[in-house]
Amino acid sequence: MGATADTIWRVPAYLPYLQPPLTDKAVALAEKEIGYKLPAAYVHLLEKQNGGYIRFSLPEMVHDSISGIGPYFPSLTGFDWDECQEYVSFPLQDLVPFDGDGHWHLCLDYRHNSQTPAITHADIECDRESRIADSFADYLAMLQIDIGDEYVLEVVSDIESVKAELSSSLRTVFDPPDTWAHGYPMHRAHLGTKGSPEWVWISPNTVPRGFVRADDPRFKELKDLMPGNAQRFPEVPAGSYILGATDGVRSKVIDACAGSRIIVRPLREYVEGI
Repeated sequence: MGATADTIWRVPAYLPYLQPPLTDKAVALAEKEIGYKLPAAYVHLLEKQNGGYIRFSLPEMVHDSISGIGPYFPSLTGFDWDECQEYVSFPLQDLVPFDGDGHWHLCLDYRHNSQTPAITHADIECDRESRIADSFADYLAMLQIDIGDEYVLEVVSDIESVKAELSSSLRTVFDPPDTWAHGYPMHRAHLGTKGSPEWVWISPNTVPRGFVRADDPRFKELKDLMPGNAQRFPEVPAGSYILGATDGVRSKVIDACAGSRIIVRPLREYVEGI
């Protein structure tokens, strides 16, 4: 288990969160600003992709992105602890956050070792800090791929036929596909009742390499930044789709797939050991 520069980044990349391609000069300026040398493993990740959402997570923790180095939000050097220190009893100086929402931050912690920073979770809202790992490399080894209870529909040649089969079996109708949230079409159908809603959704594994929403201020600048397609999960067969469902109908949906002779297997089986 654990993440590497080749496996960690989520596809498609959310283009507004990417920084310009990393340069030695940018690294040197960042290290000068924070006052410490960055871990080699961190820099190696940013050489592959300079920041963005990741497809891994830490167990039982909200953590889904790693900041790159550059002028755009979120940036590794774009932080200021001045307004936070009064709310916590532990020192924030020499903590360098690389993910967080203001209430909490996951940080490179140089307070006890100026050469090899630990990884610390700083909870500003609850005035609590906790050591996550002794080094950034150790933190990467702790990461687990974030897949939930999703399934793979293997080698789908016609998604509309699959939707028709499931619509008939489940007695529902799929909504028109929506690409706004993730940059790829999400085919969703409502099950259950108004008072107790349940859902099934299907999405492609082959998606654009990057996406930006049309209403983003930088849309024209970013829309062609990462052309072409990529696999959200390179581990599954080409042409596959990803199936999800809420807890109350998951077994019913899987049975419907089996009844329609649609090959369906847990996504976890494909990514086990990554």
